[in-house]
Amino acid sequence: MPSPSDKTGVGTGDGTWLAQRSRLARLARDLEERHGPGRALPGSPERVIDRAARKLAASGGDIDALDFAEKKAVLELLWRRRGPWIAREPDIEAWLRWAGTDWKPRIAETRVCMALLRHYDPELPVAGLSQSWLSGRAGALWGRFGDFARTWRLWEGVEAVARVAGSLAAGDLSFLRDGERAAQTRPILQGSGFLVAVAENYALRAAAAGDWTAAGSMLDFFEPAGLLGAGGPAAARARAKIAFVSGLVGFGARSGAETIGHALKLAFRIAGDPRAGLEDWRDIPEDVLAQVERWLAADTLEAAFRIVADLRTDEPDALARRRAFWRAFLPFVTRARLIGARKAQSAAVLLHAPCSSLSTYLSDHCGFLLELRGPDGRDLVVLELNNLAQSLFWPGDDPRAPGFDQRAYDGGALRAKCDRALSHLPPQGWEEKFAQLIAQETGIVLPAFSSKDFQ
Repeated sequence: MPSPSDKTGVGTGDGTWLAQRSRLARLARDLEERHGPGRALPGSPERVIDRAARKLAASGGDIDALDFAEKKAVLELLWRRRGPWIAREPDIEAWLRWAGTDWKPRIAETRVCMALLRHYDPELPVAGLSQSWLSGRAGALWGRFGDFARTWRLWEGVEAVARVAGSLAAGDLSFLRDGERAAQTRPILQGSGFLVAVAENYALRAAAAGDWTAAGSMLDFFEPAGLLGAGGPAAARARAKIAFVSGLVGFGARSGAETIGHALKLAFRIAGDPRAGLEDWRDIPEDVLAQVERWLAADTLEAAFRIVADLRTDEPDALARRRAFWRAFLPFVTRARLIGARKAQSAAVLLHAPCSSLSTYLSDHCGFLLELRGPDGRDLVVLELNNLAQSLFWPGDDPRAPGFDQRAYDGGALRAKCDRALSHLPPQGWEEKFAQLIAQETGIVLPAFSSKDFQ
């Protein structure tokens, strides 16, 4: 299962995440964290858990008021922060005493250990109490799961997290291999709170060592919901995301172009492509996002020009001049978005290029929105479209400038809110007036633009 890294030092995994990643799983988890568990179907385990919670709330936490199935279900309630009944330390201790005497031997220990991994949250009292309870009972852990847990001493909480993360950071993938082989183990580890904690610890170690060999294989264990749809507390998932993405981007920035591509692929597995949506990038450090946006700008422009070429809306010579002009400004582009009408969006899908929709009078309109930043920090937002459409310009501090977090743009509204528009006419001399406006608004001055520069 685990895939080796290539010469870039970044293990990218098997690549199946794109088809598997489920935003529905993440949405369901977010709703549960905000509003508590949903209503369960009759006869389902959740219905038993709900019934146990109501009885405990009504009885003041009296475990003896529950039937046997409800007592077993209390294990899940011990890890909950919200609901009709919240466990206190005496409640947890009482339940563990019951589990140690009345539950079937070896089953109790195994279930408690599995719950510790699945819901891992060291800030909850149940974590420390479960670890202490298991420390003298580890020999009773059942089956292949028990063998795996004893090998890595998984009940030891923070120490176990550091042990596994250190092994992975050293290039030893045996934890993932062994977890994959044991049929009982993978469903527990997959997307578990424990693995979230390992991911954060591993990312910090990998960033320090500059070796991300195990990264892709680790992320495979979070599918299909992805890291952000995993278990444990939301704060732990956010820390793991930030550590992973920040570390990968920093590693890419210190390495070559090939490594940047692999680093971005892994970062996108966690937070998605920012051009498709900034939702999961909002708590990532601004300088990290800014670096990613700069890396993606050239690909965004190339995708736009390729789609325009495929749509055959512009003369090849005119398109070549526009491509050369805007590529000359790439060192000053801080971010860019591909935008297009219906035909352009269909073409973007084939290129796997994120494309925001554009409502306009032509179905084959395509182009890009970009931001230029001058040496003195002044910004200029530019909209460039095909089919001889005028280019639109907004100073960065203009409140009417379009945002880069939009998924849809209205061409008419953009034109109505813009005071600076330039045409690509005359065909052999438009570059100079574009360059003059850019220099005026940003202070960016490039060598004189004339027809000979763009042959």
